[in-house]
Amino acid sequence: MESTGRTLAQAGSSLEIRLFGQLAVRRQGAALALPASRKVRALLAYLALSPHPATRSQLCDLLWDLPNDPRGELRWCLSKIRSLVDEPGLRRVQAQGDTLALDVSGCFVDALAIAQAAQQGFDTIAPERLKALADLIAGDFLAGLEIDRSPAFESWLVAQRRRFRDLHAGLLEHLAGRLPDDEAGIYLDRWLQLAPFDLLPHEALLKALAAENRIREAEEHLSATAKLFEADGLDVAPLRAAWQAARLRPAAVPASRAIGVRDPSAPAMSLSLPVKPSIAVLPFTNMSNDPEDESFADGLTEDLITDLSRNAGLFVIARNSVFVYKGKSVDVREVSRELGVRYVLEGSARRAVGRMRINAQLIDAVAGEHIWAERFDRTLEDIFAVQDEVNGRIVEALAGRLTAQAPRKRPASLEAHDLCVRARVLTEESPQTAREAYLLLKRAVELDPSYAEAHALLAYNRWLAWTHFGEPEDSNRALAVELAEKAVALDPNDAGSFYFLGTILAYDRRWPESDAAFARALEIDPNHADTWAALSDMSVLSGRISESLEQIDKALRLNPYPACWYLCHLGQAQYAARDYQAAVETLRREETYRTNSRKFLAASLAQLGQLDEAGREAEMFLVSHPHFTIGHWKNSQPLRDAAVGAHFVDGFRKAGLPE
Repeated sequence: MESTGRTLAQAGSSLEIRLFGQLAVRRQGAALALPASRKVRALLAYLALSPHPATRSQLCDLLWDLPNDPRGELRWCLSKIRSLVDEPGLRRVQAQGDTLALDVSGCFVDALAIAQAAQQGFDTIAPERLKALADLIAGDFLAGLEIDRSPAFESWLVAQRRRFRDLHAGLLEHLAGRLPDDEAGIYLDRWLQLAPFDLLPHEALLKALAAENRIREAEEHLSATAKLFEADGLDVAPLRAAWQAARLRPAAVPASRAIGVRDPSAPAMSLSLPVKPSIAVLPFTNMSNDPEDESFADGLTEDLITDLSRNAGLFVIARNSVFVYKGKSVDVREVSRELGVRYVLEGSARRAVGRMRINAQLIDAVAGEHIWAERFDRTLEDIFAVQDEVNGRIVEALAGRLTAQAPRKRPASLEAHDLCVRARVLTEESPQTAREAYLLLKRAVELDPSYAEAHALLAYNRWLAWTHFGEPEDSNRALAVELAEKAVALDPNDAGSFYFLGTILAYDRRWPESDAAFARALEIDPNHADTWAALSDMSVLSGRISESLEQIDKALRLNPYPACWYLCHLGQAQYAARDYQAAVETLRREETYRTNSRKFLAASLAQLGQLDEAGREAEMFLVSHPHFTIGHWKNSQPLRDAAVGAHFVDGFRKAGLPE
């Protein structure tokens, strides 16, 4: 264990802070004597993980209930910490104004090593390093460091223990799935011991035993686990179903067929939890009597999703999928299972006479626990400050010390913001609603010429006008490019603006700039599902078919109830992979059938030799797209691979679409 920690420590690091098990501080490998005060140790741990400087008042509230002299006690604690961590020429405890922070540069902190590896992605890290990381976790986070009469610290401690338990489980899951069988069993056993009430490790063990034909052992394990679950009031049916599926051992499914898309009408299924802390923000309930305020509640929800998803340490479900639950009475446990997330944020909003009241609560839906709840009574002008505060509380509770993105630029006009919220849902629906969105967005730009999202949505609106809704190309193409470039200039920290720019520049054949815009969008917001879906389209047309399937898979996991165009891109990628049957199944789904994707359905049927049916689909496609020609499609698409273009043209011709 000791050597593992030293190999993971940064080169030249003389100071180590160990937060797993009992708190320990080492210099040059030698353990330092810690002060007897629990509050000194608690303060050191909190500052080591805090992603931002903390005010002295926050630290006093964290650790002291009703102290006689909180500032004096805080100064005494800081003096003890300085004697531990400061080095000649390096003061690690940094004070600036009323704020305090701990500089951990060049210092090895075991919990930070785990958190940063999870942020990078366990799947990108070599198994040997993953094993070394797993060996770092020598016990519970800050074992034995509970402090009486410090409820704020206790709340933080419980949240961090939950967070690192989840990361530990994810780390063990990766090791159990990536190592050879003789080694994988060690980590699978550890995973089961850590999470005896989680379905995933039990399912993994049953699959492993079934693969080795150790049926009796598997059934004994299932029986014992069923008793354990039933004694705790947990549903064992999903585990029994997993065992039946494991015994059948179906043949491997091609990657292009294995991508899952949720069906709102189908029975609820469970999705595996991501390694990162995962969250769905349910639509906030409009508590005012005015239906016009519905867009206010929706805008609050959407903005919180946007801000949370920019944190690379979180996995955040996209807007389209959470709005499936709008207006419904839901059980957060079902939401957790259906969307594959652990945490759910729900709330309500009311505005009246220049003020607003917002209630929000964060729930651990797997454990059935409330993490925090808060009410905000503010003026309407404080709406974005409230969003920032809720976002910060969630990130601190779930992700801890992670690198935060630079903030998005907020609009100067609340009316312009309301217009954008209304336009978001109108832009893609139809030519008529897109025209209405165009008028709303023009007004938003007039009200706030510095509003980046208004320019970006207007650019996207003009791109749709010529690519999907039959409006003139030349004038709209130039306007779309101009508006998209202005949007990213107004706010270089908005992922949505770069996503729109990347799409529009691809159709303008400015490939390097388009690629750079897409890359920047995902750098800002790795959870931006629309960018992943759009990249899938670009990868298909560039001949990178496997990459395209991986990208649409990521998009659909972030957005399990997707917009129709996601399914169009999935079917297009499956067609390009020559998995025509999978493409037919995707493109016949109710969510995308009868849309622009129908031409790919006709081509897929034609490639399967079902020419009569392909011809009927082609005829019905032309009813709604009478001006379509194969030549125009080929010349207008951002094709970078001639062979891919020829493959699509071949399918269109076989289906009988006009030249």
